[in-house]
Amino acid sequence: MPDEKDSEFKRSGRLFAAVAVLRLLADPRSSLPGPEAFTGKDSPARRINDLKSNPYHALLKAHKRGEEHTKAATAVFRSIPDFLERDPIPSDTIGERLLADFTAGYEAQLAKYREDHKGVLD
Repeated sequence: MPDEKDSEFKRSGRLFAAVAVLRLLADPRSSLPGPEAFTGKDSPARRINDLKSNPYHALLKAHKRGEEHTKAATAVFRSIPDFLERDPIPSDTIGERLLADFTAGYEAQLAKYREDHKGVLD
């Protein structure tokens, strides 16, 4: 869940983590975004879209991988509306300071998912 004082770019980073984790839970051959995902000047909306992950499809595929993957994918899926409630995902280009917010949001959310779903995301 995002912190109420998260900037729209930090919240977008959290959403980016949710979509990336869903994709990983659905397909063991996929991987989390590498450092290249946190460079350049794309917008948060573009970065999330570039993951090309269908959350409904990811839930079904995670379900086929077993109970722990199903629980994790369901929890991650349920967290997505919290990232979308306050403001739209920015379509503005990310500058240096905003990129730091985006990256911090991604890392914070990924750490939360790893803590909540030990063994599944390690």
